Amino acid sequence: MKPDDVDLFDPGVQADPYEAYRVLREQAPVWRMPRTGWYVVTRYAELQEVVRKPDVYSMRVGEVLRSPYQDDREVHRIFKHQGWVNPGSLSTDPPRHAKYRSIVDLGFTAKRVRGLQADIEKLIHALIDTWIEEGEVDFIESFCTPLPMRVICDRLGLPAEDLPQLKAWSEAWVLPFAMNLDSDKRQWVARMNVELQHYFVQKFEEKRKHPEDDILSDLVHARFDGERALETAELLSIAEQVLVGGNETTTNALASGMKLLIDNPDQERLLRNDPSLLGTFVEEVLRLESPTQGLFRVSLEPSVLGGIEIPTRSLVHLRFAAANRDPDHFENPDRLDVRRANARTQVAFSQGPHVCLGAPLARQELLLAFRILLTRLAEIRIAEGQEEFRYVPGFTLRALEKLRIAFRPST
Repeated sequence: MKPDDVDLFDPGVQADPYEAYRVLREQAPVWRMPRTGWYVVTRYAELQEVVRKPDVYSMRVGEVLRSPYQDDREVHRIFKHQGWVNPGSLSTDPPRHAKYRSIVDLGFTAKRVRGLQADIEKLIHALIDTWIEEGEVDFIESFCTPLPMRVICDRLGLPAEDLPQLKAWSEAWVLPFAMNLDSDKRQWVARMNVELQHYFVQKFEEKRKHPEDDILSDLVHARFDGERALETAELLSIAEQVLVGGNETTTNALASGMKLLIDNPDQERLLRNDPSLLGTFVEEVLRLESPTQGLFRVSLEPSVLGGIEIPTRSLVHLRFAAANRDPDHFENPDRLDVRRANARTQVAFSQGPHVCLGAPLARQELLLAFRILLTRLAEIRIAEGQEEFRYVPGFTLRALEKLRIAFRPST
């Protein structure tokens, strides 16, 4: 296979992209995709160079990348006349980006995340209690989806009874990232987004009147650069991103982690014998099955990356999942290794100033979930009847459609 034979939009490649990533890393680590003109970065060293140079490779991608979703006139009309146009508050460059992050990061400080441990553990046990006696469960539906959704909604300060509708809005919000929607679907997504916006606007008003120890209260009472309150569109941009980013990728990582555990019984035994290795296991899950396969930057000036000239205003696509299996950085990169010394250097959450703001919370959820699952479940295996594993087609996110597991409750 040659680089130009690779099609990252092919659902078959999206389901199993790792051979394509190998071809690109070895033959064209900075590859100009013929179909789009984007420069796709698949090697660890070049990806590191990009994330560490925000003055050269900007987050202001929307100025150049015009997806069908963004260019759909009816979609634009829906947001302009029925809702609010998203300003991408967290997708800005320093120093403006740091001013937004300083507000949002209040909800994800180490102290606040540590303070959630007991509640998260209680929630994990409660979820397991609902199905443990059955000896079999749809793991995504009954565990991977409700756990992060309930955690992030609690942090935002949203009521538990709204979770089903919030999840529906969240799932709609990420659909454009698949880059495979027709016009009718794009407009449906826009209407769902506007519904979510109006829901949040109502919650903002409630939090202004009755603030609590939650992220929405922090946002509505914050001052940008210490001077002004955030505008409604800014508040919506941040709240939507926290809600969606705080549940979708963690759901996918939980599912991937369970499948990796089942596929690697030798590593499962190591974890059961030495739970102190669970932190490395979490990093390996994120490395091997990066929930966000890649994101964009735009070049602000002419540059050279991996020997390839990048013109100004070029789109540079950082393929985190490919860099996370780079053999120049990770020995035996396709192997799950819960003793890997440099596992924490994986880039599933990106790095640099735009590292995922919810990374500490996601890591804690994954660590606690697998610690408790390994304590309460024995002989974990794929349930009879699940002959194949399908992944949701999409350019950006990697998500198993279904994972049904069988087990024996631990005695």
